[in-house]
Amino acid sequence: MKHNVENYWNDLDTRLEKLIEFGAVKLPSLKQFGLEKLSKEISEEMKGSTFKELSSAHKNFINYIDINKYLVPKLFEIAKKLFNYKGDMSNQYHIARKVEPGNSKEIYRAHFDSHLFTMVLPIKIPSSSVKGISGELIYFPKIRKMPANEINNLIGKVYYKKYASKIGIEKLSNFHQKHVENFLDYEPLLFFGKTTLHTNYPVLKVCESYRLTLLAHFFDDSPRYGVGGFMRMLRRR
Repeated sequence: MKHNVENYWNDLDTRLEKLIEFGAVKLPSLKQFGLEKLSKEISEEMKGSTFKELSSAHKNFINYIDINKYLVPKLFEIAKKLFNYKGDMSNQYHIARKVEPGNSKEIYRAHFDSHLFTMVLPIKIPSSSVKGISGELIYFPKIRKMPANEINNLIGKVYYKKYASKIGIEKLSNFHQKHVENFLDYEPLLFFGKTTLHTNYPVLKVCESYRLTLLAHFFDDSPRYGVGGFMRMLRRR
């Protein structure tokens, strides 16, 4: 099975070239890795929470697909070359996000991440033939330049908060290309976290299951007192 993991990453260099060019790229499907069993294990460990940082089942899966062997070193080199990143390769933040049908809090919360790279790994996705009812990811790659410092980062985050609503996203899409990803192919999405504005459609009550994704964040170059660190501290409480 580990041989399949090696094959999974065999065209990573080509995909990372697209990441650099477009700000976002899809990775191969995770369907081969027994997602139904994984979904149940992570869901049980979350115990009704919407977010949980790196449960044991989550950690085992990340280790199993060898992210730290195949992906992280290459992202680390890109971070140093493109963004002058001087931090450590172990600077990562992994959290599971589970949205039950009818959860009205996890919608249109448009934001930038504090890490240089974000990867969304789909684990359980409710199927739907209707667009915009099963929590699809809405994202705008490279909608802003990389912030020069934490003050610029904060100003940008505050400015784009005016688009954190259904009407706001519709307005923004009039002059920036909107991308929508439903993840029904179970292909992860990797993007530049600090320059990609992203949010989610609602998971409506008509959906037959919850929506579970694993969010992998790599390399927060903000100071320890930055916005991202503060928000993660609050989430852990």
